Amino acid sequence: MQTWAITGGIACGKSTVSKLFAECGAQLASADEDARAVLAEGEPTRAAVLEAFGTVERSELAAKIFGDPDARKRLNALMHPAIRQRMRAVIAAAQADPTPGVLLYEVPLLFEGGLETWFEGVVVVAADHATQRERLLARGLTDEAAQQRLASQLDPDEKVRRGDFVVRTDIPLDETKSMVVAVYAAILQSAKTPISSPTG
Repeated sequence: MQTWAITGGIACGKSTVSKLFAECGAQLASADEDARAVLAEGEPTRAAVLEAFGTVERSELAAKIFGDPDARKRLNALMHPAIRQRMRAVIAAAQADPTPGVLLYEVPLLFEGGLETWFEGVVVVAADHATQRERLLARGLTDEAAQQRLASQLDPDEKVRRGDFVVRTDIPLDETKSMVVAVYAAILQSAKTPISSPTG
C-alpha cells in the first residue's frame, strides 16, 4: 500500500479534502487524532503536559502557545515524540500491507516537522489567505488570534511549491472534488519509492 501525506495551512480545508479522498477509496489517518490519543487518560504525555501547562484542553493549549513561540516549542517537545511513534507504527503497517491502495495521512505540520521524507508523496491543500482568515473567524476566533495562527505556520506558497499535487478549496466544491478525483487517479498510477524510513 502506498503512503502519502496530505498537508496545508490552517483552515485550508484538509479534513474536507481528506474525506473526498476517502470517497475515492483512500484509507485515512490523522496526526491530529494521534495528538488527541497521546493526551488520553493514562497516557504519560498527558501527565507531562498537565504538569507543564495546567491543562490538556486543545483550545486552552492553543491560547497558551499561539503568539508564544517558546511555549509552542515546549509543548511540541512534550508531544511530538509520542505522536511520531504512533505515526511510525501506522506507516510501517501500511507499507507492509501488499493490498493495492493508498493510506493518506493528514499531517498539518508536515514540512515544519521535516516529515515529508516519511511518505511516498505529498498532497497540499491550498486556499488563499482571505479564505483562511474568513474560516478562522467563522470558528469564533478573533482577528488577532486568526492572524497569530496564520503567522505560526510555513508560508502556504512554500507548501504548494514543495508538494507533489495541489488541491484548492477556495473554488467551488465541485471543482475541488474534480481535482481530488484526478489526483487520486494519478497517485494510484504512480510507483514512487519512499525517500527514507520513518525513523526520526
